[in-house]
Amino acid sequence: MKLQRPFPESRNNDMRRTPSWKPLLQGVEHAEALAVLGPLVEALAHVRPTPPFAASLARGAAGRAVLFDALARAHDDARHRATAEALLERATEALSSETLGPDLYDGFTGIAWAVQQVQRPSESPDADPLTDIDDALGDFLQTRPWPHRYDLVSGLVGMGVYALERLPRAGARHCLEAVVARLGELAERTPEGLRWKTLPEHVEERLREAQPLGGFNLGVAHGNSGVLTVLGGAVASGVEAARELLHGGWTWFMSRRGSDTQSARFPTRVGLQHEPLTWPRRPAWCYGDPGVALGLHTLARAVGHAEWEAQALALCRESARRWTDGGSVQDGGLCHGAAGLVHLYNRLFQTTGEAVFETAARFWFTQLITVHWRPGQGVGGFRTLERFDDGTEGWTDNPGLLAGATGIALALLAATSPVEPTWDRMMLMSLRHPNPDAP
Repeated sequence: MKLQRPFPESRNNDMRRTPSWKPLLQGVEHAEALAVLGPLVEALAHVRPTPPFAASLARGAAGRAVLFDALARAHDDARHRATAEALLERATEALSSETLGPDLYDGFTGIAWAVQQVQRPSESPDADPLTDIDDALGDFLQTRPWPHRYDLVSGLVGMGVYALERLPRAGARHCLEAVVARLGELAERTPEGLRWKTLPEHVEERLREAQPLGGFNLGVAHGNSGVLTVLGGAVASGVEAARELLHGGWTWFMSRRGSDTQSARFPTRVGLQHEPLTWPRRPAWCYGDPGVALGLHTLARAVGHAEWEAQALALCRESARRWTDGGSVQDGGLCHGAAGLVHLYNRLFQTTGEAVFETAARFWFTQLITVHWRPGQGVGGFRTLERFDDGTEGWTDNPGLLAGATGIALALLAATSPVEPTWDRMMLMSLRHPNPDAP
C-alpha cells in the first residue's frame, strides 16, 4: 500500500531527502580532524567498558560497534569491519546472559538497534535474528496503563526509534503503532494542544523539591521535543494515528517559546501552569535551543510540512547565531558537548546548504580540538564531565557513544567523510526515509 501524503500542506517527497553528503572540513581543518581521529579510533579499539553498561548502545560495546561499522563503510576497511563484528558479538552476548530492560540507550532495544545498523539483517522473519526482539517489545508495549517513562533515552520514544529503524517489517510496524497508541494515552489535552508530563517519580532527584507534582520537559533526550520528532517519523511512515498527536504536540510546544528578552528561546522545563522552571545554561543537543530546533526541523521535513519547516529553520538559524559562548560548553561529547554541536550544525548544513550552519559547525570543531582535546589524557585525548547520582560532578574517562569518546569519533568521521551517517538517527538528529512501499 502506498503511503498517503501526511498533511494537506505537504510538498513532494523530495523535501525529505538530504542532498549528497560532503565533508564539512577541508584543507588544514580536515588534516587536523584526521590527526585527532586516528589516535582516538586506535584507543577505542582497545578500551573495554566496565559493567553495568558494558554492552549498551550509549555507553558500551554496541555503541562502539556502530562506530567501527561507520568507519568500515567510509573507508572500506576490513580491519574496522572485523572490530565492529567482534564488538557486536560481545554486546549481543548480553541479550542471553543478562537481564536487560527495554531502554534504547542502555537496554536490549539499543543492542538490537546496533545489530540492525551493523548487520542490516534480512527482512525475512526466518532469517532475521531480531524477529524475537520485535515480538518481545511488541508484547511489552501492550502494557496499559503505561507505567514507565515516555522519553528517548529510556522510554517510549526510544522504543519508537528502534521500530522506525526496523521498518518495513511487520513486527516493527506493530511496535511503532503501539508506541503511538501509548503516547496517545499519555498525552494531556489542553486548550493550547497536547503535552506529555514527566511524572514526579521520574523527575531528577535534584529537581524533585521544586517539582513535587512533576512537570513538562522540553528537551530532546527526556522530553516533549523527542516525542514530536518520533511522531514525525511515524507520520512519515504511514501511521495515521500519529498525525493528530503531532499536530497537537506541535501547537503546544511552539506556544512555549520565550520572548526575545529571555536567555533562550525555549525553557528546559515548565510547570503545571506552563510557568518556566529552568532555562538552558549552554547550547546542547539534549536540552536547549540547538537540539530542539534541529528536532523540529527534522520532523517538519519528514512529514513535508512547509510552514513548519520554515518556522523550525528560523529557530535553527537563531540558535546558530545566538549560542556562541564556547566557555559554556565544558566537554567534547555528543550529548551536551562540542562534538554534538559540530554534528548538529553539520547535519543542518548538509540539509540546507546554508553558510550560517557551516560556520557554526566549524566554530564548534575548533572548540573541540583546541579546548577539549588534551593528548595523553582520557580516551584518545578526551575526558567527560559527568554528574553522579549524588549530585556531584567529576571528570571521567568515558569511551561511550552518548557522552564520551565514541560519539566524538563519530562526529569527526561525519565531518571528514563523504558518506552520510545513519547513526545519528538514534539521537533523532535525522529520520530514516520511509520505504514508499512499506505496508
